[in-house]
Amino acid sequence: MKKMVLRGRAWRFEGVLDVDWEICPAKYDSEFRTVRLSYEERLKGLGSHCLTVLDKDFPKKVQPGDFVVGGEGTGYGHDHDHACISLKGAGVGAVLCEASNNNFKRNSIHHGLPVIEVKGIMAATKTGDELEVDLAEGKIKNLTSGKTLTFIPYPDFILEMLGEGGLYPQLMRQIREGIYE
Repeated sequence: MKKMVLRGRAWRFEGVLDVDWEICPAKYDSEFRTVRLSYEERLKGLGSHCLTVLDKDFPKKVQPGDFVVGGEGTGYGHDHDHACISLKGAGVGAVLCEASNNNFKRNSIHHGLPVIEVKGIMAATKTGDELEVDLAEGKIKNLTSGKTLTFIPYPDFILEMLGEGGLYPQLMRQIREGIYE
């Protein structure tokens, strides 16, 4: 398994990050489903609304690979995938949180976006901190403060899926290679 180390700035958000309200209002899910759009167009469209309820300029300020840091209510709400598409479309490299909804976590991984639950992440980070996340080793280093947190790393099959950009790209590769006939 290749090493998977992510690096970016922290964007810390207090309180619940509901999929249909704070992360990306549900009205945009409907808007971007009513017309035939490519996945890339959907990423861009939903990404432009990512976390704008909490910070109207977030999609303009976030840099590719940055991290959203949340508390215990991260990804709560309905089992809709527009929230993880919104995060990925905005350029978020991973979501680091105290706890998350399992459906949100699964949907995000399927779209190639890691969601990492790690106790103490809110206390250990501030918005703007430089972070380094080693998915295979289960370590988060706050390069600004020097603090290190650990988490249970994903198993190899999940790391492979994330490395390929998610479930769909992985399945398409496997079909091309003749794994599924």
